[in-house]
Amino acid sequence: MTTLSTLPARSMLRTAALLLLCAAACSGCVNRFGEAEAPTHGDEVAEVQMFGAEMFNDWTPDGDWLVSPRLDAPDGVTRVGVLVELNEAGVLPAFDAQSLDGTLEGEWTAVTSSWGEEDTQVGIANLTAGDGARLRIRAIETSRIRTLRWNASIPEVHEESGEDLGTTREALRSELSGIGITSRESWGARATRCTSRDSSRVRFAIHHTVSGSTDPRRQVRGIQTYHMDSRGWCDVGYHFLIGIDGTIYEGRPLHLLGAHVANNNTGNIGVSFVGCFHTSGCAGLGPSTPPRAMIDAAGRLIGTLSRLYGISVSSSNVRGHRDHPGQSTTCPGDNLRPRIGDIISIARSSSLGGSTPAPSPSPAPAPSTPSGDSCRHTYGGRYADTACSQSYQCCDGTWRTRGACGSCACVETTGERGCGT
Repeated sequence: MTTLSTLPARSMLRTAALLLLCAAACSGCVNRFGEAEAPTHGDEVAEVQMFGAEMFNDWTPDGDWLVSPRLDAPDGVTRVGVLVELNEAGVLPAFDAQSLDGTLEGEWTAVTSSWGEEDTQVGIANLTAGDGARLRIRAIETSRIRTLRWNASIPEVHEESGEDLGTTREALRSELSGIGITSRESWGARATRCTSRDSSRVRFAIHHTVSGSTDPRRQVRGIQTYHMDSRGWCDVGYHFLIGIDGTIYEGRPLHLLGAHVANNNTGNIGVSFVGCFHTSGCAGLGPSTPPRAMIDAAGRLIGTLSRLYGISVSSSNVRGHRDHPGQSTTCPGDNLRPRIGDIISIARSSSLGGSTPAPSPSPAPAPSTPSGDSCRHTYGGRYADTACSQSYQCCDGTWRTRGACGSCACVETTGERGCGT
C-alpha cells in the first residue's frame, strides 16, 4: 500500500535529512499508510520532521514570516497538520498553511489548535485542493519550538462514533493484566474510529516515535491526536507504546489492523518506544539510548503476546521498522535497533514462564483535549478558565500545572465532574 519517493531537493530541509520517522517513514519523504492494506482515498501523507538549532535555515523570510519550502503531496492535499513540541508550556505558535496546485498558490489559512497540553500542541488547517503545500510561521515564534512535525494530506474520512473520548475497544486479554499495561482509558485515549480487524498475529515491528520522552503519557496523547486530526487516521498507528520508565501504554486496540509499517501491517503488532534513539538528531529530546526499563518492558510484552498468539520469538518475527521489506527509514534508530536481540532474549524467557518485574501502576491520567476557551478532562467534563483538576489548571483553553494562571475557581477530584458544566 505504501511506496516511498524522495521529494525534490528544494523540498528537503537540512535538519530533516535523516530518515528518522517511524509512522511517517522518513523526513523529507512521501509515505502512505492507511487503515487497510490497499490504496484508499487520503492514505498518502507527505511529512517533514524538524528539530535542532538550524531547523528553519531553509525557510525563506517574508516580512514578519518565515516560509517553508514546498512539500509535494503526490496523492493530493486538502489539509495541513502540525505537531509541535515547545521549549516550555504555551499555546500553539502562529502558523499559516497554503495549498499549491502546480504554479497556482492558494490563500494562506491559519492553523488552528485541535489539541494542546503543556508543551505539546497539535493544529490543522483545511485548504483548497492542491498537489503540494507550504507552511509559514511568525519569525518571532521560532525560538519557542523544540520540534516540529508537519504534513500535507487528504485526510481519511471515518464515520464518527458520536463521542470525543472513550474506550470503544475490546478489553485487553486478562493474560496481559500482569505486565503493567496502562489502558487507553487510563491515559486518556480518544475513542477509536477503526473498523478493520486483523485476526492474524504473526510478527512484531519495533519503532521509536522521534519525539520528546519526558512525559510519555502526554506525548502518547499528542501522537494519537496528530495521527487522527491531521492525517485523518482512525486511531494512533501503533498497538503499544513504551515510556522512558518502562510503562507500557495500550495504543490501537490489538484486534484492529495497525498502521505503522508500509505494506507490512497485516499480522504485525506495532510496538513503539516513546523517544528518539538515533545516533544524531535527538539532542534535547531526552535520552538517546533506551534505558533498561524500556528494553525489559518490550521483552516482557512481546514474550507474553507471543505465548498468547503462538508467535515464534525470533529475529525474523521481531524486527525493527527498517528491517521490514520495502522500508526507507532509519527507524527504530541506531541506538535501539542493536537492542532488539536483548528484547528477543527477554521475550523468550517471558514466553517460557520467566518474568521481569512489572512497573508500579501508573497514576491517574492528566487532563487533556482542550477545546475553545475551556478545557475538557480525560474522564469527562468541561472546565472554565482557572478551574482546577487535581494537579492541573485550565489556563486559556490549555491544561497547565496548578497555579500557572492564578488561584483556582474551584477544585475537582480526578475522575469526578466537580467543576464547570
